[in-house]
Amino acid sequence: MCALAVLAQGGVAVEAEAGTDFSAVLSLTSGRSVVIEMKNGKIQSELGRKADASTYFSLASVSKTLTAALVLKLAEQKKINLDSPMRTYLPEVFTTSTIDVLGSQSVWAFLNHATGTASHNFKAVTTGKTSYKQYAELAGTLFPSAPVGKYLYSNDNYVLLTLLVEKVTKLSFESAAWRMVWQPLGVPGGYLNTTTRATQVLGGSGAWMSSARDIAVLFDALNPQTSGKKVLSATWLQKMHESRYSSEYRNGLRYLKGRWGHTGSLSRARTAVVVGNGGSVYVVLSEGATPQSSDKLFNSLAAIDSRRKEK
Repeated sequence: MCALAVLAQGGVAVEAEAGTDFSAVLSLTSGRSVVIEMKNGKIQSELGRKADASTYFSLASVSKTLTAALVLKLAEQKKINLDSPMRTYLPEVFTTSTIDVLGSQSVWAFLNHATGTASHNFKAVTTGKTSYKQYAELAGTLFPSAPVGKYLYSNDNYVLLTLLVEKVTKLSFESAAWRMVWQPLGVPGGYLNTTTRATQVLGGSGAWMSSARDIAVLFDALNPQTSGKKVLSATWLQKMHESRYSSEYRNGLRYLKGRWGHTGSLSRARTAVVVGNGGSVYVVLSEGATPQSSDKLFNSLAAIDSRRKEK
């Protein structure tokens, strides 16, 4: 484990502090892992185990932030109306029994996990589905299992949003992401992983591969409080951060510990992104079966930012 880059301002004391903080984060992970802090478009600190800020990892559910950004971009371009029911755009997905239940809910509800539907990606895999389109088609036949309008985190919502992006743009999800997000930001961005049974069905709900550097660039571009390149206009950035159904999840962004970002767990992947109050973006990506919950990674990054703010 070695420090690959350090803070220039503050000298040896700041370098030692950053190394200690990031070592503590990496100690929670197993296998390959990397943690970085990026501010004003530049990496301030970086620590890796058999990896660096350019190494590609599975993002797991951090993929949902990218998907949400694409959907809001389409709304900004007036290609979709987020108040419209999902059946407006994907009528073929829903059955006659679900089109007035699940299909009648607005795109906003899917972005905010407020449709009442649970995750069925395991069911998709075990019933022989081999693509996110097939998973979306399965999701469209299932009834909500919880009260509509209440927060219930679900991969079903975002696999349907993946299909929505492809239907409206007439592009593959990867091509839409490149044209609408990564190319404008000037970074490679990554790709969808379809090499395993688990990732084949997830699409934009959890199968994106990318680097810590590129993900930090994306989250900075979604921060209304910082300057630099943005994915959305100021008006639509504000909408992305608005609380519509639950304060803990806002249009592809998790709000925890007074900060925002996202977390992800998939097979052996554990990921977390935290956007700090001072504009820093912290990203940790890892391969390994620990920690059990990626919330531990989020909390550790939030604690680092809190200490930096206090000083």
